[in-house]
Amino acid sequence: MIGDDRKALHDHEARERASRNGQPPGQVRAITASSVTAANVKWLWRGWLPLRMVALLAGQPGFGKTTLATRLAADISRGELDGALAGVPADVLVVSYEDAIAETLVPRLTAADADLDRVHFVGCSDVGRTLDLTRHLPDIDRLAREHGARLLYIDPLVAGMPAGEVSSHRDQDVRSVLAPIAMLAERQDLAVLATMHFSKSATSALLGVGGSIGFVGAARSVLVFGADPTDDRGAHGPARVLAHGKCNVGRLQRSRQVAILSHVIDPFGDDPIETSTALIGDECEVSADELVQTGGRKEGVRGQALRFLRDLLADGPHAAKEVFRLAEDDGLPEKTVRRAKDDLDVETYQEGRQWWWRLPERVDDELEEES
Repeated sequence: MIGDDRKALHDHEARERASRNGQPPGQVRAITASSVTAANVKWLWRGWLPLRMVALLAGQPGFGKTTLATRLAADISRGELDGALAGVPADVLVVSYEDAIAETLVPRLTAADADLDRVHFVGCSDVGRTLDLTRHLPDIDRLAREHGARLLYIDPLVAGMPAGEVSSHRDQDVRSVLAPIAMLAERQDLAVLATMHFSKSATSALLGVGGSIGFVGAARSVLVFGADPTDDRGAHGPARVLAHGKCNVGRLQRSRQVAILSHVIDPFGDDPIETSTALIGDECEVSADELVQTGGRKEGVRGQALRFLRDLLADGPHAAKEVFRLAEDDGLPEKTVRRAKDDLDVETYQEGRQWWWRLPERVDDELEEES
């Protein structure tokens, strides 16, 4: 009896403390591990976008992140994205704070052959009011349930954070916004893909995302998008790369080549609209950090290495040791030069104890034509 009395007194005191702190009792529970059935991760896009979780799509502004996202949304709407829903068309919710629906988003979705009946734009009923990812989250939850949405796309994420109330540079504030969004993803069995920009001084894919490290910490998968550093045209060309910067629930995927191409649609046959579309191509060796470090400059490190190697070997074969020495003088890492060697199909041969490099005949011919 004495033990029971003490327990009752302890419980009463706990309720009193909770009441004084403004929290009603009974708000916290414990889940016993044996009551939970283990399950595999389900992927909306195999290896890249996990269902029931939050993922980030990070990159410099103006490189085509939204165009890539509309391609993914279009593929989901037709049931053609490789993953758990392959063969099953699904709905998508889009929260866009920057792009015009009629002039930008619908043309890009049309260019990507989206089922427009399955893509829904989410915004406030009151014109001029900004959708708040905290106050309006119950409405987003309701819309996700009504449409059976399997992707919630938010562009950009920081625009939906309550202005003046939370800071994108404070870890605790960021997680207080993202945690309820992650719970929505789990509850509605959908994937959340939110865009972020890199800071101008970024040198690392994970540390360079603007704002608090809490964004990257809370996301279960981080996709990094940027200009292909092996393309001499840089940001001015169509070549892009999608790299995997982080994944807490699976293996990092190999980077993929992406082309951002101009496209003209004419839905009514009398008013052509110029837009863009994304084509996802083969795997490549560009890393997430390389995309950040090149930062969209006209010529990335890989591009510099390609030009260096072509110019050097255009004069004839060079010893491999000399190639690496000269490359080091130009600030080019040996690893990058070796990649450029493979890209150019440089031929190697041994004379005595030294290995030599020379351009293949086809490249020599191209150089002669250019000159």
